[in-house]
Amino acid sequence: MVFGMDDMETVAPENLETYLSDGYELIDVREQDEWDAGHHLEAKHIPMGMIPEKINDFKTNDNYIIICRSGARSGRVSSFMKNEGLKSFNLTGGMKQLSLTSEKIVDLNGNIGIVI
Repeated sequence: MVFGMDDMETVAPENLETYLSDGYELIDVREQDEWDAGHHLEAKHIPMGMIPEKINDFKTNDNYIIICRSGARSGRVSSFMKNEGLKSFNLTGGMKQLSLTSEKIVDLNGNIGIVI
């Protein structure tokens, strides 16, 4: 499986909560230590390396917003998912940008999270 960045659609961090309330699912593709330090409260964690083996768990009728630290890994994953026939969108600027606008960034214990 090759992760490219062609044909990518994006979502701005300041619009994330609207998309989530509309039923979009947020997928965090960062590594475990990054997730543990801080993640969006409503995100599901699937590290980038696990996406190909988990691809059949995604539903073609659902919408997915993909997030990483800065937007590069999530952009590649979003493009890969789109090529697999899924509706996926990259969160512009990743967790670095989202942490500036969201109060829903928590660590593994539910405390205020940080982006590493």
